[in-house]
Amino acid sequence: MSDETRALVAITALNNMFESGHFSICTIDSVAKVLGVIPDAEAYETLRPLHCVDWQKMPKALRDRVPGLIQQALMGDARFKFELAPREQSRALAVIDGSPHTRRPFLKRLFAG
Repeated sequence: MSDETRALVAITALNNMFESGHFSICTIDSVAKVLGVIPDAEAYETLRPLHCVDWQKMPKALRDRVPGLIQQALMGDARFKFELAPREQSRALAVIDGSPHTRRPFLKRLFAG
């Protein structure tokens, strides 16, 4: 499978999770496996207790930090570099915080090199 296909699968899975009603550590596990990365231990262990917690039940300050923690968790392999989309362009963040959303992906894939 190509790196581009893996990146598309990862982005689709992460967007789906953010558009659902809750956080899923299983999505992080699956995405890490597809990308062939071992998640950053500190970020992963910080996210783990949030499994199945409804986005709206998280304090806004925590919801705002989750995307960065996911990004940190998935940076286990230098081949895959993710950049957070700006808040005004993020469908996923719009679902979480209720802001107007557009059709841009939550994470965009940047190829190293």
